[in-house]
Amino acid sequence: MSINSDLNPWHKRQATLLYHFTSNEYLQGLLRRIDRLIAMANGFLDERTPFDSLGLAVGNWQQLDTAAHFSTHAFPALIEFREGVVEAIALRASEVYRTAGENQCGRMLEEYGHHMTWATPDQESAFKEEAAAVFSYAGLISSITDRLGGLDDFWFWIVWTEGLVDAHRIPRFRVRKDIVAFSDQPPPRTGVYVPKEGPYGALQFAWTGGRGELIGASSLNEFGRSVVQRIGRAGLWGDSAGLYEILDRNRGMTPYDWSYITADKAHIANSFVASECFEDRPSEWYFVEMIEGEFEEIDGTYAGTSSVDLRPQRVPAGKAVPTSGWWYTPAQGARRYFKEGEVFPEIVGSDWGSTFWLWAADQAAPRIG
Repeated sequence: MSINSDLNPWHKRQATLLYHFTSNEYLQGLLRRIDRLIAMANGFLDERTPFDSLGLAVGNWQQLDTAAHFSTHAFPALIEFREGVVEAIALRASEVYRTAGENQCGRMLEEYGHHMTWATPDQESAFKEEAAAVFSYAGLISSITDRLGGLDDFWFWIVWTEGLVDAHRIPRFRVRKDIVAFSDQPPPRTGVYVPKEGPYGALQFAWTGGRGELIGASSLNEFGRSVVQRIGRAGLWGDSAGLYEILDRNRGMTPYDWSYITADKAHIANSFVASECFEDRPSEWYFVEMIEGEFEEIDGTYAGTSSVDLRPQRVPAGKAVPTSGWWYTPAQGARRYFKEGEVFPEIVGSDWGSTFWLWAADQAAPRIG
């Protein structure tokens, strides 16, 4: 991978999402949305507070049903949310990134604002809808900066398909192999990093201002690689029929057995398959530089128009098995199942000469009977 080497199609989209949601512009956008939510709440409180006395007197209201109660106990959570975002904006100058604080605000509003008897049904619906939209917007910042676990390819696919960025025109990037970072260590530069370990390791955002270390790279495990070999890169994660078939063939691989996921629920099979597809491992990382002012027109799908083929090439006898699965050799004819790390045997006396093992196109286990 050279300094100016390219990213694969889905890594380009991951880099686009990471730089977009960690940008100062996006954080400023959150502040504007919080201000609109606060203004909405203020307007409703000003309008409805005069009805508190009437509600207490003839409407069988409790104190928690009043606008005054909401103003005293729930509204301050919005102010604290805003103050936290203002502080987060200031910290960016010191290369410090942190979560947006939407979870704390949401819990406070749920605890003290659940009873909105004081508001009209339309006001309550409008406020809750606006609050949910603000929290969802903020949650994309927090998902990247919380450092509780690496984001995997499935998360990036979900976010990409929500259409939150221009899916056809993205920034141009270059991979800087001369800027190297390591898991569990502070990065040399704030920004996006791609793991050295392979094409399916998800990108991460890291920062230099403290607690911004790269964590383990989330990549496909053995089962995840078998999923790609079965349905192809383009099938991740939108091939509902193909992913349901894989789920159906692998029932029992988890304690929960997926027994309640039936054919009529095939559209949600991807999340259950994805829950078994990834593992985190320490990695070496390269910096992904966004080239200022340069863009490229792309295929709007997540996988792009090209892919990395994970199917192993033919492997000579005596070498280790690179991937668990079904393999065959012209020297023998029948397929055999090998586990990763086993050694391919030599077929002695074959008219084919040296033995080479090839990946079987059909990875389904042969049926008995």
